[in-house]
Amino acid sequence: MSKVVEVKLNRSAKELVAKAKEAARDKGIHFVGDEEKGRFAGNGIEGHYQISGDTLSIRISKKPFLVPWNLIESTVRSYFA
Repeated sequence: MSKVVEVKLNRSAKELVAKAKEAARDKGIHFVGDEEKGRFAGNGIEGHYQISGDTLSIRISKKPFLVPWNLIESTVRSYFA
C-alpha cells in the first residue's frame, strides 16, 4: 500500500530540495533528486517526489509495518518543510 502526501511550497524548489538533502544525509537516508523530481530510501521507508508549480507531491511506497501512516507522513513532511 502506498500513500501520497501533498505539500504547498513555502520556499523555492531549489531551497526545499537542498534542505531535504541535508536532513536526509543527517538521518542516514539515501536521497537523489533535483527541483523537479527525485527519490529517497532509508530506515525502512521508500518513496519519490515530484514538484509541479507550488505543489510538492510525495508518494511513499514502502514503510515499516508497525509504524503508523501519520508518523510517516509527519516525518516526511519535516524533511521537506
